[in-house]
Amino acid sequence: MSGVISINSGPWLTHVSQRLIANGYQPMKPEVYQPLGFKFAVNRSGFEISKFGMVDRTFVFADIPELDVPKLQQYSKAAFEFAKNNKSVSLPNGLFSCLFCFGVIITANADPTLVEALKASQPITHWSAFEMPVIFDLANGGLYYYETTPMWGAAYHSSFRREVQNNLG
Repeated sequence: MSGVISINSGPWLTHVSQRLIANGYQPMKPEVYQPLGFKFAVNRSGFEISKFGMVDRTFVFADIPELDVPKLQQYSKAAFEFAKNNKSVSLPNGLFSCLFCFGVIITANADPTLVEALKASQPITHWSAFEMPVIFDLANGGLYYYETTPMWGAAYHSSFRREVQNNLG
């Protein structure tokens, strides 16, 4: 044994990818995301009057067997940068364009302390952009993400949670 933990995310990812496609997401080209260590990526882009312009929504998936806080933060940042660099709209964020990135980590037996920290930690906001890390635990089927609604941005946060539930739940 090499000591490396392996997880089989294939069946869950196949199920979720079909749901994302049914909900209007387009799979991105594997040659774009696989060299960066991502397992799968999808994007949906379109004009939304409620957001005052074009919206790019991206889900980026990766297997991270031995997940901890630094790896979670590092992955969320990498997924966001990937989404930002691969927007379907060339306008900069804030000029009738915004970006929502959901960095999904697939793991097994996520540490309960880490899960509670994720559920209580407000996701990172950027100028007209947002990154929301999500954990899917293969061992128990748990889907974990920020669950609190802050007073500032309440409407956005509830729509982000709905996006996660509608596509991954």
